[in-house]
Amino acid sequence: NPFLQFEDVKEFTDYALNTAPPVPTYYPRMKKINAKGPEIIGNLPRVPGLPPKAFKEAVAEKKNVLIDTRTMLGFGGGHIPGALNIGGSPMLSIWAGWLLDPAKPILIVLEKDSQLESIVKYFIRTGYTNFAGYLVGGMKAWDNAGFEIDRVPQMSVHDVKAARGKLQIFDVRSPDEWKEGHIPGAHHLFLPEIREKAAKFSKKKPTAVYCDSGYRASLATSMLKQEGFTDVRNVPGSWQAWKKAGYKVEGKIKK
Repeated sequence: NPFLQFEDVKEFTDYALNTAPPVPTYYPRMKKINAKGPEIIGNLPRVPGLPPKAFKEAVAEKKNVLIDTRTMLGFGGGHIPGALNIGGSPMLSIWAGWLLDPAKPILIVLEKDSQLESIVKYFIRTGYTNFAGYLVGGMKAWDNAGFEIDRVPQMSVHDVKAARGKLQIFDVRSPDEWKEGHIPGAHHLFLPEIREKAAKFSKKKPTAVYCDSGYRASLATSMLKQEGFTDVRNVPGSWQAWKKAGYKVEGKIKK
């Protein structure tokens, strides 16, 4: 344990502060909520079911934020323009906390309507209780209504390797993950910092985004599209697939 190597308090403190991971932006907010005591909501918040036309009108209202909770492949195959892809797993709680404004009502796209309760519980874990509605019937209903859809192409690690010289490659993992090894030539854009750091890169150049497995990368592609990037691709399997393919890496690699 590297924390046990210090006898001097100041050296220990300096080491702890310098090696600490980034602090999630929702920690200060949750600290206040926990100190005061969370709001007693009794039953789960009511989330109105909206048919496609009403949902489309709600999406157009700038006060709402649109979250697509489907898998990366489902999202990539077709989604409502402007949606953020925060997949419906326990990780949703963390990334909603990092990235969403708790004052904005949330619009939800589900894989299946039956998932609504579990998805709402993930949001509640980091203090989100304000919902504008969910899309009844999901993307199938949206498609059948003839409304516009957007897509995110999926790019294998083999395709990334073959086209690496023509691509802008973003690694959106944490700083520690990046240091442990990354794809040669990639740029490190830690996911929560994308909006502030992506502006220095070309928005027109073909861009491939990877993380450890693809979950965070899909979220990152949806953020980049909101920032005006016109040609972004998600890399399913991401870093794990790259390593298993035996391709060259940079940085320190864990044995």
